[in-house]
Amino acid sequence: MNLIMLGAAVLSFLLTTSVALAECRDCTTVDFEKEIQLNLLTPMLDMNLRQKIAYIQSQGIDVFRVKHTENLPVTVPYLPYATEEIIPKKFLKVFSEGAIGLYMTESNYAYGVKNPTILLIESTDDWTVIHEYAHYLFDRARMMTDNTRESLHLMHTEDAQEDFFEAKEIYRNLGQYHDESHKNRTIQSFVLYAKMQVFFERSASLEETTIEKLLRRYYVTHKPHGFSHNDIERSDRYVFNTSQKAQESLRLILEDCVDLAKTLNVQDQDLLKELSNVCTQADRLKKDGVKVYESTGLKKPLEESN
Repeated sequence: MNLIMLGAAVLSFLLTTSVALAECRDCTTVDFEKEIQLNLLTPMLDMNLRQKIAYIQSQGIDVFRVKHTENLPVTVPYLPYATEEIIPKKFLKVFSEGAIGLYMTESNYAYGVKNPTILLIESTDDWTVIHEYAHYLFDRARMMTDNTRESLHLMHTEDAQEDFFEAKEIYRNLGQYHDESHKNRTIQSFVLYAKMQVFFERSASLEETTIEKLLRRYYVTHKPHGFSHNDIERSDRYVFNTSQKAQESLRLILEDCVDLAKTLNVQDQDLLKELSNVCTQADRLKKDGVKVYESTGLKKPLEESN
């Protein structure tokens, strides 16, 4: 996709997302400025596993089970199996690679689901069920103010990344910009790509950390039904891994920020301003990621990624 087409696509995206559909008046703002209706989540804390799942299903969410490779005791025999007829094979495959739950939004065409959908290993537990439901609540709150389909965010990210990498490769081969048009294309495509990448880190890896922090707090303050110390130990590993993944992704963005800034001069004030704005967003999110990780109570420090 050329830069003009890409710019038009992203402009459409920005205009769409700037139109507020409604206000989530009963939402609570948590880490990374994410909104969630906690009043819908807290009733689950006193429910048993079957009641939790029935509660989720009552809200129009489809719930399926997936066979577990470790052959552990089945805890949800009443749930139908997810099959390739209803769920694309690649999303079922992640369970053979260690996944224990997956939330699939209907706003992403790639999932191919008509309704919000949750997949659970058939030996699932209370913690995992609430975790996946929390993803739905974050998605629900976002859709109240942003009617852009998640798949469009992904498409814009991929288009911008492709255009930036192509322009960046030309610069490397030449050792300089081909001309002013090439310079503008390189910086502007990076800015678009970085904006989308920041959005996804906030909505992917960092959302995982946000949910785990919330559940860990409930473990201490509410002693929810079915929660155990084993869940906390698993959460320790998961929070570290997802936080570290986000740090690495943002580190790569910031490396490009430094490298690109070196290619500009005082005559490129407009480009420098665009670059500075998105790089500041990435840097702030990276630092916030560290703060939120530390606030979970984990003692293992995140590895330095600089």
